[in-house]
Amino acid sequence: MANHISYDCRPDLVGVQMSNGLTSVFVSVLVLAASALAQTDRQREFAAWFASRDQNVFGLGMVGFDIGEMPWRADTLEADRDFVLRSVEAAKGRSGWDRLGYEPREDWVFERLEAFRSLVAAFDARDAETRSESDWSLGVRPAAFTLCAVHAVYLHAYGCALCGDA
Repeated sequence: MANHISYDCRPDLVGVQMSNGLTSVFVSVLVLAASALAQTDRQREFAAWFASRDQNVFGLGMVGFDIGEMPWRADTLEADRDFVLRSVEAAKGRSGWDRLGYEPREDWVFERLEAFRSLVAAFDARDAETRSESDWSLGVRPAAFTLCAVHAVYLHAYGCALCGDA
């Protein structure tokens, strides 16, 4: 099994294909970076949304997504996109990697982060899926944005995306 991040409305763009192990690393480094950068509830929501791609909760090969499933809002799209792109760059800068407990294979992670960055940069608000604020593609939006006491990352509705990998 594996996971795929796509942009179905733009078949001309190459998606991000990852093994289950690489998916866990990808999610972890993105959550570490986004959590460190988040200053507003919108940004915390994105950090928690990334954390919700937790294979320890939803199963191996079950956490891939389409870019349109992310919690975009038309009125904050540019700020949201900027935050996600800054999070990708921070992840590539190894933000918080000291809390992982292992050394990721950088070339694999950086390649996937760069491919994800390309999808996000190309995203058009018209391609966002319409859903209520609490309806996420996996699980539900957390009632409050809480940091894990161990990893200092925002929790998803069922816990910490990194604790299960420890």
